Amino acid sequence: MVHVFDTCKAIRNFSQFPAEAQRSADAAAKEREKRLRKITEKRRSAAAKLSAKASDRLRRLVGDDNWADLRDLMRQERLTFRDLLQPPEGLAASYDKLNEARKQKADAFLRSRDIRRDELATIGTEYHEAIADVFTAGENISAGFHLSKNLDKWLSLSPFHDRALPWGVFDPDDSQGPHRWEVFRPPFFGFNFGFVPVHNDNFVVDRIHTLNPSVGDVGISITMEDSDAGDFDYASGDGFSAVAFAFVPPTTGLVEVLIDAQCVEATHRLETEDEWGWSNSRTGQQNFLMFDVLHPNVAEPSYAQMSVLDEETDEDESFLQEKLTRGAHYFAQLFSAGPVPADQSVVVCAGTRSFDISGTNDVSIDSTSEFRWFISSVEVRVSP
Repeated sequence: MVHVFDTCKAIRNFSQFPAEAQRSADAAAKEREKRLRKITEKRRSAAAKLSAKASDRLRRLVGDDNWADLRDLMRQERLTFRDLLQPPEGLAASYDKLNEARKQKADAFLRSRDIRRDELATIGTEYHEAIADVFTAGENISAGFHLSKNLDKWLSLSPFHDRALPWGVFDPDDSQGPHRWEVFRPPFFGFNFGFVPVHNDNFVVDRIHTLNPSVGDVGISITMEDSDAGDFDYASGDGFSAVAFAFVPPTTGLVEVLIDAQCVEATHRLETEDEWGWSNSRTGQQNFLMFDVLHPNVAEPSYAQMSVLDEETDEDESFLQEKLTRGAHYFAQLFSAGPVPADQSVVVCAGTRSFDISGTNDVSIDSTSEFRWFISSVEVRVSP
């Protein structure tokens, strides 16, 4: 397990692959990183503008003087609330009652200035909808499949699937010719992983990559924490971990893969704390099985969505969701986002990606997604 602090640049090891595949992978990686920097800067700029716009709307609604007084009150009440919880007196204090009293003081302030709380909340709701449009996971996304519930589809995809594991060698002279399947299984000898955070100053965003290529073990855990939420905060964490291997396409065309992955861990965790009565938040976590061909003709990876959390709340809440079954097999059928030339060795990556986002308005957020997969096999061919 490795814990690193790169931002836009992926870390990879293809040293044991043919030189031809390494050259193509390096060229493709440089183009990907250039494109990723542009996308990241676009997201940062758009999110910052939306945050500033929402803050400006809030100030105009409340008025500059009222706004300054309100922020001073909120700041002071946070400190008072904290002091009331300190020992020894705070040991017997009711957290919920003190917290509610703090919020009531802010509500009383709004009423004294004829400011409607629901109008403040509306600005926050519209902000969260706009932020969700900025932090999108991409376009090459399809659905993943639970194998046991989609057995007929699995059996129809490849002639390998009527064999018991471990599979035998498929006859290279079969009727599929240049579109025949090839199977790759652990141990794998190459890997690729990366992480891109986007957030304002109040958020802390981090990740842990799990990567044991020799056994096909890949994972990504993303944390987003906003313990002292401001007006309109935002964050996203986009990370992936993948094993890699070399493939020589027998003919030119799109590369098709079937990934058989066994779920090791698939956990969504989210805790929210409503700091004030008009506060609100929206947090999303998405996990994918991913496939990529590192060749200049292939624009970007392809993804199969496996598990999703999407929660919009203005309450003190705690979410713990595990939608996938640990130990169960899942599969993805994916196609490369561009053709590769015949007889030229290329690097193929298979693994997992998580893309988590959050937008908050005076709601403290503690978000963690933890996903880990065992890549049991990757079948590869040039799609007919």
